[in-house]
Amino acid sequence: MSVADQEGVESLIPCNNECGGNYEKYRFGQTDKEVEVFVPLDNETTSKHLKVSIAPNNLHVNVKGVTILSGKLFKPIKATESTWLIRDRELVVVLVKTNLKYEEWWPLVVEGEVQINMKTLKPPEVHMAELDEGARATIGRLMFDQQQKRAGKVTSEEFMLTE
Repeated sequence: MSVADQEGVESLIPCNNECGGNYEKYRFGQTDKEVEVFVPLDNETTSKHLKVSIAPNNLHVNVKGVTILSGKLFKPIKATESTWLIRDRELVVVLVKTNLKYEEWWPLVVEGEVQINMKTLKPPEVHMAELDEGARATIGRLMFDQQQKRAGKVTSEEFMLTE
């Protein structure tokens, strides 16, 4: 979702440092590949007190009979690769995004929730080594073309057209 898509949306919450949002009962964060939902748990809560249902288009999270989050996901996920676990007194639900070919940031987890303000989203920097071969090749070509333009020489595209 882009900033332009949020024009006219009146109530937005600021983005947290995990590229997600903080809500009353949970918070979420995200990377280019996953969305993680974090639900705080008290000391007595065990996995037996949790009901988590992960489907390609829906998520339901219930703790001790109380619904924390339930509804249609912002985008479909890879449900078979998604999971949940308890870590450091938190329920962590890991949702694997389906479209990994390009970076897409979610403004919310389930429809109906208040969206994060996409203007305040600051995606983490990605190092070249973390990119796939195609992305590295594209960046390398762009850098080469920029150097060629500065030197007044032909770019890779212009060179291909002359042959």
